[in-house]
Amino acid sequence: MKFSVNKNSLLEALQKVHSVVEKKNTVPILANILCVAEKDKLSLAATDLEVGIKVSLPVETQQEGKITLSAKHFIEIVKELPDKPLFITKKNNDWVEIVCQKSRFNIVSLPAQEYPTLPSFEQKKNINCRAEALTDMINKTSFAVSSDATRYHLNGVYFEPLKNNIMRMIATDGHRLSFIDQEIFEEVPELKRGLIIPKKGLGELKKLLDQSEGHLKISFDRGYFFANINENYLFIRLIEGEYPDYRQVIPKETKNEIVLDRDGLISALRRVSLLSHEKSRGVKLKIQNGEMSIHSSNPDMGEACEEIDIEYSGEPIEIGFNAKYLLDCLPVIESDKLRIKIKDRLSPGILQGYDQKNHTYVIMPMRI
Repeated sequence: MKFSVNKNSLLEALQKVHSVVEKKNTVPILANILCVAEKDKLSLAATDLEVGIKVSLPVETQQEGKITLSAKHFIEIVKELPDKPLFITKKNNDWVEIVCQKSRFNIVSLPAQEYPTLPSFEQKKNINCRAEALTDMINKTSFAVSSDATRYHLNGVYFEPLKNNIMRMIATDGHRLSFIDQEIFEEVPELKRGLIIPKKGLGELKKLLDQSEGHLKISFDRGYFFANINENYLFIRLIEGEYPDYRQVIPKETKNEIVLDRDGLISALRRVSLLSHEKSRGVKLKIQNGEMSIHSSNPDMGEACEEIDIEYSGEPIEIGFNAKYLLDCLPVIESDKLRIKIKDRLSPGILQGYDQKNHTYVIMPMRI
């Protein structure tokens, strides 16, 4: 195998595939990137067997072939080389030579035949998808995904079809729940039930959306989620299992509604939570006519309190929340004003942007 390639084009492609590679891997070849040189095209692929990516770029191919190179060493070498063409050649015994002007590297590689077979990306029934809307859905849910390995079915977002071509994305860790409804497909996919997309795959999809321009196409096939943007392909192995009935958590009746400034609440929570208990991060909200006071206390450190103006005319309420769970959600709400709906001190609270009813955040109360 022998080809030449533009340094910046190669580096850009390597940065897209590099993050998929697991840093700690029990299978040595999964620490490598598979490079396939064909006529005027180089394909770079990486996988951890749960998520995989393939990116293609133009090259001048003198001899077709396949190699695998250490992802870590390959990208570090390319970063440091000058902005000139690179010449890459496969030598005897799976050694690979990289030449750029007066720099020359000889690297040990592993046989390409040992690399796992990737699912076929081509010939899928692709559906056009609105990339910006899908990115918005990921931003508003992925932070609430559970990291508890024993509850594997919560280690991803639930993606389900609703009526009228609307899709819903849901994430929960048992303490808070975030869901958003969007119309993202030109044609409704044929899904018998919802899918659970793992958090790592979702993160790689968002990176690909941020780094690539063009039309996004999506398909679902045999336990996989496929995405295609201009010769950049991503596959994600879906989580098998039943997602819990999240609708049971959403309060059906919330008689008290508070309207307040989003940025003011963020600032107050950040300050007051400095003295909250390090593990529980609990803060108490005291809500009364026109005013909310936020309290925290820690026997080892002290206590803090801050008052903010609100729009509220109901009965006084006291309720405790985890400040971190509130601060995780508030930055992704794009409205300047918030609605907080509360039934009582023992029921979950609901947060929404004042003019954004398609995104809802549910947070469980704490006893403080």
